[in-house]
Amino acid sequence: MKVEQWPIERVKPYENNPRVNDGAVDAVATSIREFGFRQPIVVDTEGVIICGHTRYKAALKLSLGKVP
Repeated sequence: MKVEQWPIERVKPYENNPRVNDGAVDAVATSIREFGFRQPIVVDTEGVIICGHTRYKAALKLSLGKVP
């Protein structure tokens, strides 16, 4: 797996994501603030999120410019 730092604007949520984890965003944001990203956001070749929607929302909440 190749991990890159991408501008957050380049990452696109999958519009048919079946999970609704909005209640976990604050906890994930706190964890990212304290420990950093333990796991990157996984995207396809178009930048659409495959795994990591909650991490993406937490990064937005933290106003991060780049994400792994």
